[in-house]
Amino acid sequence: MIEIFIECVLCTCFIIFFFPLKVGENKRTVVILQKIFMMSASASTTSKKLCSTCNKSAGIFTCDGCQQSFCGKHVGEHRQQLGVELDCLMQEHDLFRSKLDQPLSEENELFKKIDQWEKESITKIQRQAQTARKTLEELLMKSKEQTTKICSDIRNNLQTTREADDFSELDLDRWKEQLKELHESFQSSSSIKLTFEKSSASIRLIKIVTDETNKTTDDKQIPPPPPPQKENTTINNIQERFLQVLGPLIIQEDDYLVKHLGLAADFAYVRGKYLYSMGCFTIRFRIEQCAQPYQIFFGCMASKDPLKELVFKSPSAVGWFGHNQVHLNGSCSTNCKQHNYHSTVIQKDDEIQLTLDCIHEQIRLFHKRKQMLCTLPVDIKLVPFPWQYLVVLYNVGDTLRILPNI
Repeated sequence: MIEIFIECVLCTCFIIFFFPLKVGENKRTVVILQKIFMMSASASTTSKKLCSTCNKSAGIFTCDGCQQSFCGKHVGEHRQQLGVELDCLMQEHDLFRSKLDQPLSEENELFKKIDQWEKESITKIQRQAQTARKTLEELLMKSKEQTTKICSDIRNNLQTTREADDFSELDLDRWKEQLKELHESFQSSSSIKLTFEKSSASIRLIKIVTDETNKTTDDKQIPPPPPPQKENTTINNIQERFLQVLGPLIIQEDDYLVKHLGLAADFAYVRGKYLYSMGCFTIRFRIEQCAQPYQIFFGCMASKDPLKELVFKSPSAVGWFGHNQVHLNGSCSTNCKQHNYHSTVIQKDDEIQLTLDCIHEQIRLFHKRKQMLCTLPVDIKLVPFPWQYLVVLYNVGDTLRILPNI
């Protein structure tokens, strides 16, 4: 604005000097010049910037960085403040630099996670090893007790027969066959081996299995249940086997055959390898030997419950037995009309199909020769997921085979 004021004065002087005016006109010209001077002065006063610090004195210095004006008194303070900020920035840099010089294992969070993973893995391996030792001890002791009991029964039977002098070649052949099967069973149960799980995990857990029962270290190590299935879908990509037994049973032929080896009729239990909580799966059985009257139980139970005596009569089991018995969560019914179940028609070489339908919370038994279909609801409050199939043999010599999936 000062430059504009100077230009106005120069222009006015030029006009007066080169273009003389009359007396009246000179007076009017002076008034015009006074107005111009006042406007220029007002504009000059208005255009001045005040100091950003005190907001009183005129700002005579403008900072190129923040574009603020400062008076002579406060321009030094502004520079001093910038110096303090620079010192703080340098201290922050030095602090960060000192962190970089420290060992990585102390500061990097990933190292802490790796250390935690290492501790948890060691604990898991130690726990699994202890479980394997305990299971091995239980298996050896159980095999010894079962074999001892059967040997004692055979000895008593032989002694009684000897004293009564009541035996023939047929009895001798039968006892020889029993001793042979007992010997094979003992050899099978003693051939316990250590196996590793087939897993994609970097740490493979060991487990104890036996050729007799393929019993695992605990229920958690049983092969996982089938993958989740959509509704109305049948799972056909797994093949069931016999796994865990209780009583005088022997599992043979790669776990596809089970036989009752008792000296007298008695309940003998076996359940399956897989757990079921989703989808629908059908297991095919063939009755290769079956004494009459027919007494074989087909059904399911909660996998969380142990295999124990009379488990098929417990609230956590559902299924069909001989004498037209239907067991449903601890209750027993023989109403053939209500359940469409007739055990008297079942005989040797018949095929029985057991379906575990987790989708509709029910199990089905299908007798192929008679085209007999039976259905039982499963109360998941009493028989919670996951399920396992359950088979009970009662008569001596009864033999059951699992057939391949269709």
